[in-house]
Amino acid sequence: MTDRRDFLKQTSSLALFSGVRSQSKAQGPTRDHSSAGPAFRAAGFESLKVYQSEQRPSYTSWVSFFPGERGQWYLTCEEVTRPENPLPQVSREKWQAMNLPVGYDKSPYQMEMVILESQDNLRTWKVLSKEPCRFQHSAGSFGQARTRDGRFLRFVWACYSLDNDLRPSDIFSVSEDDGKTWLRQAPFHDRHFFSYAHRLRMLRDGTLVLALPLSPAWGPGTPLPVRTCLNLNNTSTTQMHLCFSFDQGRTWSAPQCLYGGQNVSETDFVELPSGDLLCINNSIFANPGRQIVYRDGQRFTAGSFEKVRDGRVPETICLTADGILIGCMRAGRYYGSDDLGQTWQPLEGIPQLGPEVYQPWIHTLPDGRIACAGHYGADDPVKKRDQYLSIHLFRLEVLRKTKDTQLELTRLFDRSKNRFRNAYTLALRCDGVPLADKEVEFWYVERNQAGYDSWNKLPLEERMKMGGTLLRLRTRKDGTALVELDQLDKITDVHHSVQMIARFNLDRSDPNFKPAQTPQFEPYTVYYQDPPLQQATSRPSMRLPRSADPALCAGLRQ
Repeated sequence: MTDRRDFLKQTSSLALFSGVRSQSKAQGPTRDHSSAGPAFRAAGFESLKVYQSEQRPSYTSWVSFFPGERGQWYLTCEEVTRPENPLPQVSREKWQAMNLPVGYDKSPYQMEMVILESQDNLRTWKVLSKEPCRFQHSAGSFGQARTRDGRFLRFVWACYSLDNDLRPSDIFSVSEDDGKTWLRQAPFHDRHFFSYAHRLRMLRDGTLVLALPLSPAWGPGTPLPVRTCLNLNNTSTTQMHLCFSFDQGRTWSAPQCLYGGQNVSETDFVELPSGDLLCINNSIFANPGRQIVYRDGQRFTAGSFEKVRDGRVPETICLTADGILIGCMRAGRYYGSDDLGQTWQPLEGIPQLGPEVYQPWIHTLPDGRIACAGHYGADDPVKKRDQYLSIHLFRLEVLRKTKDTQLELTRLFDRSKNRFRNAYTLALRCDGVPLADKEVEFWYVERNQAGYDSWNKLPLEERMKMGGTLLRLRTRKDGTALVELDQLDKITDVHHSVQMIARFNLDRSDPNFKPAQTPQFEPYTVYYQDPPLQQATSRPSMRLPRSADPALCAGLRQ
């Protein structure tokens, strides 16, 4: 795509109060970090220029970055050059179907998929192979890997191919001779879809995981004759899927949908110590957040998608030994998360080097350093910018380990009246130990009032601005705070309910603790358990007359 959409969630400030509870109109969190500074930062940063085409201006774009079986590393890209004799230009009909901006027609140029290899821990590189190919705009060769027996696996965007013999489902090829020759594999997915393979990573046990976006087929003869056509009745057009291989790429599972069918064409994921996958939907898309895919042997089950609570979700991520997620957003902007992607903060210690590592791909190296690769530039047409490939290297310096917190909300029960009160206890703990003298927030909104949302349609921050009431309280010595909503006791409607949520340190004003937030509760205002049913009075047994038919009597007894 040529028009990337980035946005940063706008937030508003929270005033902090000490003493007893205060009441105000609800507002969202702010990035008011403590003077204690960041909990972690980048150190020892360096930028390594890896490869540039000999033809100027150079076009070397769209990297894939992955390890080999013996400690080597591989970096791939697309190199586009002007041949001495221009190649046949695509037909006007095909150009219209692609619907790319003026200047992006690469059909007359020579395109090659390049594989670079490093055997000295990323310090030097050599060209291992160059495969000529014909694609419009991009081959989309982001999904590549090296197997444990030394084979290269490559996925491409076959729907962009200019070769008539390449079907849109012919996306998978294998090389057994270091990229010199490639063998096309069987069609990978159903013919009704076009695919845009984006990530291919190998897990610790050798399982391969492919992130595969699928969209309805487009072009002449389909309901979408032009690439940018959109069926307005569809709830989504491009859905992210995961495919799994347990035999090093020889067979693959059927695509498994991710992110609840949202419009997502790019993603990344890391393997957690548990073996589960943590997948991120980055802030280029409408609903940034995370989703955990739980693993049980060869079965992967996607959990619920969670929207990010605060910060920008990067495009590519890696997990450090300290349990911190580090990620990069094009071009060269880095972020970190110490709560597995629920909140993100800008990473300090990275210099501004212009548009390096565009369309980034990040890894944690065996020695603990972080390496991120990409190309210099953007989604550029040929001859606009002198592009090159580079790798950013740095260490993560953990200055302070933030502590996990737990926040519980419990409704109080009045035994004398045998009913639940409109009062609640908030309990704040750190590893089971009560946290005293800490500010916690409690927001609530009554049913059908401004800010109430039955279907979780709007972000919480928007709802808090619309209405409801925000209380700020201090925890006592035992780590608890009391919320009493006595005004609700006058309500008699048994269907009346209140939505409520409690949270701690979402603005990270206390630098020593991670944020905590309860789920949203919606208790009924009038609430008690129905009295038990009284035991039914026993009925007298039916006596049959002595003259009754024996067969009929037997049937009645049954």
